[in-house]
Amino acid sequence: MPEQAPYITSLLASAPADVKRRLAEIGDFVINEDNLTAMRGRQLRDPGTPTGAVDHIDYLAPGRPGDPGVPVRLHRERAVTEPRPCLISIHGGGYVIGSHLGDDGRFDRWTPALRCVGVSVGYRLAPETPFPGPLEDCYAALRWAHDNAADLGIDRGRIGIIGGSAGGGLAAGLALLARDRAEIPVAFQALSYPMLDDRQSTRSARAGAPVWVAASNQFGWRSYLNGRGPGDDIPGYAVPARAGDLAGLPPALITVGDLDGLMDEDIDYARRLIMAGVPTDLHVFADGAHAFDSMMPGTAVAQRAGRALEDWLAAHLHPDS
Repeated sequence: MPEQAPYITSLLASAPADVKRRLAEIGDFVINEDNLTAMRGRQLRDPGTPTGAVDHIDYLAPGRPGDPGVPVRLHRERAVTEPRPCLISIHGGGYVIGSHLGDDGRFDRWTPALRCVGVSVGYRLAPETPFPGPLEDCYAALRWAHDNAADLGIDRGRIGIIGGSAGGGLAAGLALLARDRAEIPVAFQALSYPMLDDRQSTRSARAGAPVWVAASNQFGWRSYLNGRGPGDDIPGYAVPARAGDLAGLPPALITVGDLDGLMDEDIDYARRLIMAGVPTDLHVFADGAHAFDSMMPGTAVAQRAGRALEDWLAAHLHPDS
């Protein structure tokens, strides 16, 4: 691990005991060619204990021509008949690991509490399937939810997208793609500590932040971009930070912690969204390392972030309430 920048060292020294304890337990999240298979066997999110109040139903959404179908899991509260707004959920994992099957726990809570329907997307992983395959899978899931809204109990006029880490990068790319194709309206985008820039040129990217280390971030991007790198011409759909025009995108929420190597690129993307006229909420959480809500769920910072996210989602799922 590279030497930590003074600001990271200072923040870690002043972090609460619960954060220090969890960081020590987690260690650095290292992923590369040698351990990829083993890392894919790890569970990144606690699925929770089902309440029985929500159905979790598996479907196969049609892929784009020439691509396989996309596994999706629908989360819908039982005995509810009226159409509800929908969250298209895109999991994290550096573009190379993770599964859509880890969403059951939070949608068991969100579906009744936020009065919504959830759709978790099982996109294909890199490096076996690099860009644009995973993004097209997410678009196929969005199209499936929109086209089948009546049968799925979805209000097709209020479909939002949400993702964390690589899922946040895919959600940002999906918002750009949906805007430009102009086929399916996206109501909002909620991006948690999103991977937005492959160039790793910011101060925070080079600061030696804990958990999601620079080498793992680089491996994820290299896998997703099929070996292309910072000096190559890469579209904004793949790397949202490279998109030239952010105007006309749906309202956004971006959350990130001050102990995250992605902090600077996330703040910069939020600033650019605001300058482009996109209503944008930005939350930078003190004591938050990368993926702190899922990897450090019992900490005070994770609880603060969870409340902020759910409040924002409630306001955008039901803007007239």
